[in-house]
Amino acid sequence: MIDLTHVLGPDWPVFTMYVDPPEVRRLASLEPDEYNAFELRVNEHVGTHIDAPRHFDDEGLSVDRIPAQDLIAPLCVVRIGERAQRDNITELGVDDLLGWERAHGRIPAGAFVAMETGWAPRLHQPGAFLNFDEAEGIFRFPGIAPETAAFLVEDRAVIGVGTDTTSLDTGTRPATPETHRVLLPAGRYGIECLAGLDQVPDSGSLIIVGAPRHRDGTGGQARVFALV
Repeated sequence: MIDLTHVLGPDWPVFTMYVDPPEVRRLASLEPDEYNAFELRVNEHVGTHIDAPRHFDDEGLSVDRIPAQDLIAPLCVVRIGERAQRDNITELGVDDLLGWERAHGRIPAGAFVAMETGWAPRLHQPGAFLNFDEAEGIFRFPGIAPETAAFLVEDRAVIGVGTDTTSLDTGTRPATPETHRVLLPAGRYGIECLAGLDQVPDSGSLIIVGAPRHRDGTGGQARVFALV
C-alpha cells in the first residue's frame, strides 16, 4: 500500500486570486479542556483533492454522489518527468499514451490514468510548486492537453485522471481550464496534487480514492492510495 497523499497545512501553496490558504485553529487542549480539537477552514480544491464532475457541470455528480465502485480502479501511470524538467509547461499528449500502451497494453476501460511529472518534491521548495514566472506573468507547471483528455474519455473510457501537479491543466491557462471542461462534464473525476507516483509501477496496481461525502460538494480533500 503506497500513500499518494500529501500532508496538508496552512503553508500549502494556493492560487491566491481564487483560493485562500488553509487555516487551522485550535479549539481545545488537554489542559484545561481535557481534550484536543482543531477547526479547519479549507477550500475543496486545496491539497491532494478530488474534482467531482459538478466542479464544471451544474448537472454533474457532486462528490457525495460518485459511486463507491468508481473510486477503486486499475491505475496506469504515464511518466513525462524528463521532458517536464526541460520544459516546465509541457503537456501529456496522446502520443505519450500510445507509447505507454506499446509497453503495457491497452489502457483498460474504467481505469484511472495518472500523469507523473516529477513535480511532487517541489512542494517543499518555496515557490517551486506553482512556479510563477513574474517576467511572463504565467505559472509554469505541466498539464494534460485537452485533446488527450478527450482521447481518454472517448477512446479509452477511463473513470478518472490525475496528476502530481496542482492542476489537470497546464499552468499557462488557469483562466481557461480546457482539460477540466473536457473531463468533468463527461462524468469523469480528477485528482490533483498526487504524491508518491514515483513509487508505483506503470501498470498492474489499483488506485483507492477516499473521497469526502459532503452534500453537493464540487470536490474535496482525499486520502488516496495505490495497492501494488
